[in-house]
Amino acid sequence: MPARGRAVKVAASAIAPLVLALAVLGAVGSFATVRDMAEPWFGQLAWIVPIGLDIGIFVLLAWDLLMEYLALPWPVLRWVAWAFIAGTVAVNVLAAGGDPAGVVMHAAMPVLFIVVVEGVRHLIRQWVGLATGRRIERIPAARWLLAPISTALLWRRMVLWHVTTYQRALDLEYRHLLAVSRLQQRHGRWTWRWRAPLDARLALRWLPAELTGRSTPLPSPMEAADDPERDPPYDHGEEDRAEPFDEELVETTRRILAEASRQGMRLNRTELGRRLRALGFSIANDRITELRAVAGGDHEQRPDQPTSQIPRTEQ
Repeated sequence: MPARGRAVKVAASAIAPLVLALAVLGAVGSFATVRDMAEPWFGQLAWIVPIGLDIGIFVLLAWDLLMEYLALPWPVLRWVAWAFIAGTVAVNVLAAGGDPAGVVMHAAMPVLFIVVVEGVRHLIRQWVGLATGRRIERIPAARWLLAPISTALLWRRMVLWHVTTYQRALDLEYRHLLAVSRLQQRHGRWTWRWRAPLDARLALRWLPAELTGRSTPLPSPMEAADDPERDPPYDHGEEDRAEPFDEELVETTRRILAEASRQGMRLNRTELGRRLRALGFSIANDRITELRAVAGGDHEQRPDQPTSQIPRTEQ
């Protein structure tokens, strides 16, 4: 890094005099033309007009670059400087009398000077953005090509929530998908958009902002796939878990548990959920224990204990 800093200083020391020389040559080249055009109105003081314009342009551009360096940009400075440069070029073009060669020669140096100054401004902006963490990384072109729609949504979230790093944006996107999948599991793949509680749906909009400062490690997709009972890293609160069960679902669960009890069987959570889904009910695995308690069933069997007929203990 120190070697890079020295290289930047050397390059800046070599480029700065060249930029200044370009500005001086452009000012000298247009000095006589602007002075002659201003002479009918200013007389012997016509020389004030070109010098004032050139000094004003230098001050505005230098001030604008300083503001960019301080991360306090104000575009008005640049726009006014461009307006003065455009006015100077227009005066020189009029003095050329419509000759194409004269028009090109009069406009060449001002345009070149603007391009150089904009290049310096872009360098300062990128440098300050990297130093302050405000610069948003670009999404790789290959992702745009392979998944344009999801990439556009990812870019939109990066801009809206000012997520500056691409990897952080991917982590937040993964967390967002997990939160959506949890709502889909509880309320249906498509119906969650209107069946889920309003606060849970609104929480999805604030998900990136809530997680921007989190330091908890993110579970990998393989870990999430191996452990389907694992809670996603984003929780919607106790209100979502306390959503009451449908009476028909409770009554059906009560009948299933009673029938299994008559047969001398105890159903674990997986088997109970499978039977309910076979009857057309939608229930998340993490709510089956709560549903069993509401239905008045016995204690849940351990997940590692197979579902089988278990003889009742004689009283």
